[in-house]
Amino acid sequence: MPSPSAPGTIGQLTKPEYRNWLALGHALTTELRHGLRPFVTREMESFYRNVSARVAGPCTCVHIPRRKPNEYHDMKTCQWANILQAHHDKNRPNWKQSDGSKWMDPILGPWEIAKLFLPDQGGHADIKSADDMDIAGILNLMSWCSHFTVSLPLIKAVRDIRNDKWVHVPQLELSDADKRVAFDTIENLLQDPNIVHDPDAQQALREVNNLRHVSDLQSMEAQVLADLKEVLTKEISSINDNLTMLMEESAKNKEQQNQLQEQHEILRNQLNDLNWTRLPEESQTWPNTFGNLIGNLLGNLIRNIKPVRKIHLISWFMFMLLCNLCIVLEDSYDGDGE
Repeated sequence: MPSPSAPGTIGQLTKPEYRNWLALGHALTTELRHGLRPFVTREMESFYRNVSARVAGPCTCVHIPRRKPNEYHDMKTCQWANILQAHHDKNRPNWKQSDGSKWMDPILGPWEIAKLFLPDQGGHADIKSADDMDIAGILNLMSWCSHFTVSLPLIKAVRDIRNDKWVHVPQLELSDADKRVAFDTIENLLQDPNIVHDPDAQQALREVNNLRHVSDLQSMEAQVLADLKEVLTKEISSINDNLTMLMEESAKNKEQQNQLQEQHEILRNQLNDLNWTRLPEESQTWPNTFGNLIGNLLGNLIRNIKPVRKIHLISWFMFMLLCNLCIVLEDSYDGDGE
């Protein structure tokens, strides 16, 4: 017999907190999503018409990994990329998951562009209409694309409710107080002045309000759990993609580090070789060189010539040294003072 606390059992459905969580999931993934899709479709098509009217032709950029600042598009020449980047709230479109060669297509173009305003979808996102976007994608698109004029605080509030109260929760439960706040937040978004007159949004508003008071949620449970599973699978896939990318970058960095270490070793050896190589005479400092030479010679003579009194020998060499210095100074004089 299944545990009463396991999702999907009769015992679980009797818990008010679990029913609250199910109700919020259905409100987000079904009612709100369906209510916003037609609005998003119209706005994306309008945005696409505005952008395509400002460019002279298709995007012909190719991926060049080392190109800066954008390896996917040449920002010096690509009109598409510059216009689209200017419409991104953070000026950081997700270039890698959008195919620029499809931007000119009047059918696929709007939704290929929409991918620029979405977080990583895990692999290659197959989005050809608003129907292919989940509620997180719709909210992110409305938030990050400046064409949309819906209140950003309202969008963020719903997004936070979705993340903190439905997806990233330790247990599939929601208190009555949190449920009231969550449903108020969803209804506030659907009553934004830019959405309030949309018939689909108004229908969604009515459904969300009715859902507040529904206690029999068994018919909705399977779909809500399936939606959650899809969300978690997508997030895991995105994390795996990011980990793979980081590992590849780490391998490249390790290779570059090894190359730098090898170069450092070569240069260090070259420097050591230079230190042991006799420098050209004209680049040497003659007092040190000559002094060292005389000192070594004097030392050898003092050690090897025993019968001669050392004090006399030292005096004799000092006299010879002074004579030699006079000769060197006279030879090196070049007449600069004339």
